[in-house]
Parts: sequence; C-alpha cells; structure tokens
Amino acid sequence: MSQSYAKPPTAAEQAQAERPASQFDAGELRRMIDSTQDLVHGQPVIVAMRWILVATGLLLLIWNAESVAMVRMQFVVILLLAFANFYLQAQLLMKRQVRAVIVYVASLIDITLVTVLVATGGGFDSGLYVFYFPAIAVFSVAFPTALTGIYVAATMAIYGLIGLLTPDASGLEILTRLLMIAAVAFVGNQYLRIEQERRQAAETAQEELLEEIRRRQQATSRPVA
Repeated sequence: MSQSYAKPPTAAEQAQAERPASQFDAGELRRMIDSTQDLVHGQPVIVAMRWILVATGLLLLIWNAESVAMVRMQFVVILLLAFANFYLQAQLLMKRQVRAVIVYVASLIDITLVTVLVATGGGFDSGLYVFYFPAIAVFSVAFPTALTGIYVAATMAIYGLIGLLTPDASGLEILTRLLMIAAVAFVGNQYLRIEQERRQAAETAQEELLEEIRRRQQATSRPVA
C-alpha cells in the first residue's frame, strides 16, 4: 500500500502561519494608509474632471455633428458618464466614503468611454483623443502606481491599435501621441510621490510636537521635592 506524505512547510511559511492575523508589516500598513489618503483627497478632483469632460464632450458633439446616428450614439455615451458622475458627486456631498473599487471602476469606464468617442469620431484622426490627458492625469495623482501603470498601458495599447487600423496614420505620429499619454501619467505619479512625502513629513512633525508637549506637561506636573 502506497502512502503519500505532505511536503513539510518551509521556515518562511511556518513563520507566516504563526504570525497573528492582525499583525501587519509596518511598510505594508503605511502603503495601505497612503493609498487610502490619496484616494480620499483625489476623489473631488476626479469628480470635477469628469464634469468638465461631460460639458466639453457635449459642446464638441454639437459643434462637430456629422450625422444623427453618430450624435445619438455619442450623446448616450456622454449621458452614461454624467449619470455615473452624479452618483459619485452625491456620495461626496453626503460625506459618504465611496468604496475604492467603485472609484477604480468609474475611472476605467472613463477611459472606455473616451475610447468609444475616439473610435466612433474618426479613429486616429479624431481630436477627441485629448480627453485621455485629463482622465489619466487625475487618476495618476490618486491611484496606486501599479494600478495607474495598468490603466495607462491598456490605454496606450488600445489607442495604438486604433492608430494602426487607421490607413493614413503615420508611425511617428502614433508614437508621439503614445509618448504624450505616458508623459502625463509619469508627471502625475511624480506629483503623487511628492504629496505623499509632504504629508508624511507633516505627520512626523505633528507627532514630534505632541510628544514634546507631553514631556513638558509631565515635567511640570512632577511634585517639587
């Protein structure tokens, strides 16, 4: 009769199992807090940008109207974007914290809707690609770097494919626009890092000040011998 033996756990796996579930690595906890704070501070900016996107999209839709069918489809896209943003705006006005996954999905919808407007408005020849810039700039200053990288990479891949499928699009022009999209994300992420360092320095200074106040209070409250 054959017997099967389980592979003994490694030292790292055993240490991980013995560690309490409520104990977190300090660096991991700091990253989670920073990510939450970035998202909280960035939500009003995301909502404001989306309203600008809706208003500008409606103006361009009226100005560049080519056919009734095209206007109807683009109007539905912009209307869906406005409805989604109205929900987020209402949550902010009621001071309710919106779940992070909802904000992430809403920004993904933003990129998707801009892509739909570009694809239906002339492809690579459409000037609506400029809407990628504010959308990417906003979530690059609020989202974690890894998630921003995924969004930007997907956007560049899809828009690059649109450019390749456009007959009269030059390779140099496609590359230039893709680099512009990447540059916007890079600058936004650098601002995010600077803001994180500023908040961390302010929190450290506040903690040091409170500690100094406590020490002085303890010193003055000691009885004189």
